[in-house]
Amino acid sequence: MPAESNDSIPPPAVAPRSLAQRPKWLLIGTFCIAYILAAFISIQINENNDASRRLATKILAQGYAQRIQERLQTALVSTYVLASVVKQSGGRLPNFDAVAAELITLFPSVSALQLAPDGVIREIYPIDGNQAAIGHDLLADRNRNREAAAAITMQQLTLAGPFNLIQGGVGAVGRLPIFLVNERNESHFWGFANALILLPNLLNEAGLGGLAKAGYNYELWRLHPDTDQRQVFARSSEQSLVAPVEYVITVYNGRWILSLAPTEGWITLVDYVKILGYSLIAASIVTLAQYFGIRALLKERN
Repeated sequence: MPAESNDSIPPPAVAPRSLAQRPKWLLIGTFCIAYILAAFISIQINENNDASRRLATKILAQGYAQRIQERLQTALVSTYVLASVVKQSGGRLPNFDAVAAELITLFPSVSALQLAPDGVIREIYPIDGNQAAIGHDLLADRNRNREAAAAITMQQLTLAGPFNLIQGGVGAVGRLPIFLVNERNESHFWGFANALILLPNLLNEAGLGGLAKAGYNYELWRLHPDTDQRQVFARSSEQSLVAPVEYVITVYNGRWILSLAPTEGWITLVDYVKILGYSLIAASIVTLAQYFGIRALLKERN
């Protein structure tokens, strides 16, 4: 009886057994790769959202910076009005208190008005709380005479500060030099018309308190003209700003910078949780799809 040939016997199904022995590692690898890809995509989406948020914050900072600039410029108009009255009266202003009171009503950001003949402060309205500034020689004070001297040289308004005021508080002073013309048509320096602007009043007028309600912290600062060091003269919190957006406010003979950043940071804990959650969900879906695919394949091979 002839021996049966083995040629008709099919080879063992090695691939299914091999596949069956390694599904665990295939699934783990798939999950890791899917998680990394999903996390990368989520991070890219979050970075795009961050860029959009920074742009929106920049626009917000611009709006508030313009408010500060407008109110500051409007307040300093009071010095021109006061100087005009002094010129019309020939350097004498016996009714200073009445004129100054009316101007402060018209310019609410102004905390006080001053007249400084020959650079020495002689008149202040209101006098309450400002008595310490009477007799202050603006041209002799080495800590304050830079802007005063520049105002005379350039014959135009300068802004001194912000700094700690002699009478207390933090403020800036607009100093407008007044020049009178004598009988020989010669111009000579008479003194200064000054407008004192307390920073809290100015920022309140600009509505900066609304930033905290909107979830932002701010700093208002400048490079000090004498030291070139960063001088922060107003801030909403002691909390340091992380990667803030900045907007430059052009003031007389200088620049202020408004820095703005979200109180909770640009990427919050919620954002990180979302990235983690979305990545886990995406990786789990891909891994489950592969798992059921392997099961179906093994059933067909068996």
